[in-house]
Amino acid sequence: MMKRRTILLKLEYCGTDFVGWQMQANHRTVQGELADKLRLFLRHDVKITGSGRTDSGVHALAQYANFETNSAFRPVDIIHKLNLLLPKDIAVLECREVADHFDSRRDAIQRTYRYKICERPNAVDREFSWVLRKRYDISHLRRLSELIKTSRHFDNFCKTKSRRENNNCIIYESRWIRRGGFLVYEISANRFLHHMVRLLVGAMIAVLEGLISDEHFELILKNKIDEKAKYIAPACGLYLAEVGYERGSL
Repeated sequence: MMKRRTILLKLEYCGTDFVGWQMQANHRTVQGELADKLRLFLRHDVKITGSGRTDSGVHALAQYANFETNSAFRPVDIIHKLNLLLPKDIAVLECREVADHFDSRRDAIQRTYRYKICERPNAVDREFSWVLRKRYDISHLRRLSELIKTSRHFDNFCKTKSRRENNNCIIYESRWIRRGGFLVYEISANRFLHHMVRLLVGAMIAVLEGLISDEHFELILKNKIDEKAKYIAPACGLYLAEVGYERGSL
């Protein structure tokens, strides 16, 4: 019998028609599709660990996932077979063998999310961005995003039922850029809370729309008041863009 091996995949997917990454009974999920297709040719059940649990409608440009197998299939065979079997809204970009102890979720030290806002009427990208059809003051957005870099406690920017004792996150990058008719927000951190990025984006846009003041945004952000952020950006504009690991761990 072949030695048991740990295989790592790098994936991208369009989240529009999935209820998220994590397997759920009677629902279409990315993890579920992967498990089903791997089972077809590996001839055994697989437990797949993903680097992040994207929600319903959220996309990924760089989702990592690992599983164990004692099959003789080489990584080049696995990636070939998976891309033949998987639906068109999932693609395997890389496949390699890694150390037995490797865990895509626990070993990740940094994740980057990207959020896209379309500033013009758009029929093509409406499932891949938040179409707002107006031009925003990017310098104002950048001032707000700088405040996020100075924060650590994000109790007010997570889904209520997912709040934990420790909702601290270390923010490495928080910035807005304008590119090709889109406003793009990029944020990197050691961890993220449920709905955190969408709530941050929603709150920043709410400031520019005059729904809340800059001062109120900062009070919520700094936990100076116990008020959960209530403006949430739609899932269609959010992407898991990058996952970082310690050098030499892959």
